[in-house]
Amino acid sequence: MSTKTRLAGIFGNGMVIQRDKPFRIWGFDNGADKVSVFFENKEYETEVKDGRFKIELPSHGAATGLDLKVKGTDEIELSDICFGDVYMLSGQSNMELPVVRTLDVTGDEVAISDYPYIRQFRLMPEYRLDETKEADLLKAEWVRAVPGEIMEISAVGFFCAKELYEENKVPVGLVLNAQGGSTLEAWIPKDLLDEYVDFDEEVNRFIEDNSVQAFIQNMNDVTAAWRDSITPEGYEESSRKIPGDAYEVTLPGIFLDREGKGYSGSMWLYKEIDIDVEPQKDSFLYVGELIDADQTFINGVLVGRTEYCYPPRKYPFDGSILKQGKNLIAVRLEINNRNGGFLPDHKYYIRTGNKSYSIEGTWLRKDEISTDTSCPQYIMGQTIPTALYTASIKPILDLKFKGIWWYQGESNADDPYFKKRKITEAGKDKIISYEEIFAAMVRRWRKEFDQEIPIAVVEMPDYISPVDGLGDGWIEVQKMQMNSPNTLEICEAVHAKDLSEAYELHPQNKSILGKRMAEAVRKLNNN
Repeated sequence: MSTKTRLAGIFGNGMVIQRDKPFRIWGFDNGADKVSVFFENKEYETEVKDGRFKIELPSHGAATGLDLKVKGTDEIELSDICFGDVYMLSGQSNMELPVVRTLDVTGDEVAISDYPYIRQFRLMPEYRLDETKEADLLKAEWVRAVPGEIMEISAVGFFCAKELYEENKVPVGLVLNAQGGSTLEAWIPKDLLDEYVDFDEEVNRFIEDNSVQAFIQNMNDVTAAWRDSITPEGYEESSRKIPGDAYEVTLPGIFLDREGKGYSGSMWLYKEIDIDVEPQKDSFLYVGELIDADQTFINGVLVGRTEYCYPPRKYPFDGSILKQGKNLIAVRLEINNRNGGFLPDHKYYIRTGNKSYSIEGTWLRKDEISTDTSCPQYIMGQTIPTALYTASIKPILDLKFKGIWWYQGESNADDPYFKKRKITEAGKDKIISYEEIFAAMVRRWRKEFDQEIPIAVVEMPDYISPVDGLGDGWIEVQKMQMNSPNTLEICEAVHAKDLSEAYELHPQNKSILGKRMAEAVRKLNNN
């Protein structure tokens, strides 16, 4: 067994600690009886019990550029520590969405952004549903909102933090504790869920250590096998020439088979484009947003690939592969579940140097391998009830926060009143709704953090599915989110559905949203 001194993953160079509150540092050491922390010419000491230690230090005002040393079996020196206001950013993919995914709208603003005292720690869960065992807080670097680092910071988090920092020049720490696709129930402890809805089957299935990891690995293996089944050997050859039996389609659009039904499997889409200028090294292809996975080629050279449906396809490439004259764009598209294609109201163009060419309109389609079997759909770790509570909330209960920013609901929009679930005996006389359970979750979090932490709740965008439109459940969750200040204390709701973009689950207008969130945070801080 290692005896090396190790701090919990959030403690590292450049970290931001909540100002004006006592703060705790904890970690692991199997070789020492005592561990000391040296900070600002003072020593703080604690005993090591069962290989773990925890030390509480007194509160500190706003500050930058401080150092700290931990001494146990080994010595750990941390530098560039800041004290400021720390916020936990929680929810799912719209909270998680990084700055780099918003540049179509925010590019000019991001290009001139340089905020070394806005910093983010990305918390990655180590799934473990047995609440009697502690999940670890995995190591990650604190990144700063400066050129070269800013692109991976939560866009919502950055643009809100920017407003707050400009106002008072106090460092802002963002603990990004969000997981794309996460459900509300994943963030809630088992005993609290039992007061409402019966999730015993799902929870018990994953109680044993490493059972979540084993399930996810099996899911990945089965998904890979399905994708292999629709991928012929030497498929790349099809990127170089349009087959004679390819037929015309108009893009963007959703693909059906020849009988007008949905299509699952792989296909090729071809577009010839005339380049009437000398191609430049600085070239770029924007293939809008595709459902589901793609591999995209120009003149037989792979210029980009994306393994799932949400990100816009932005593919910079070396223009030396272009010719003045005719060029062939070939997109190999994999459709998982009978509804796929090129989504309307997105950007589709190729650019070389300063000249752009639209690639909308007539394309040629050649089906590669169709299948009656859709890609297997499995639950993800972040959808398992209680999984994120044990993996992402319990490990940080010793941290102090200025506030919580919550942006979630998409994964609960198909059943916001839990009508598809069995209600527990304890829940039979309760209102079983997303709104009610969310309020109960926040109250429990506050109790376990031992802080009345203010919370800002962001309204979901109006996501218009190209297949199903805007569902009734989606609208219900939006109403509940905007009503949250009426059901939860110290809470502000942030209007956001008007920032939606057509057929876009992840709107890029996060700068405007950041300003609205900052206003909500100011109200909470002044209460």
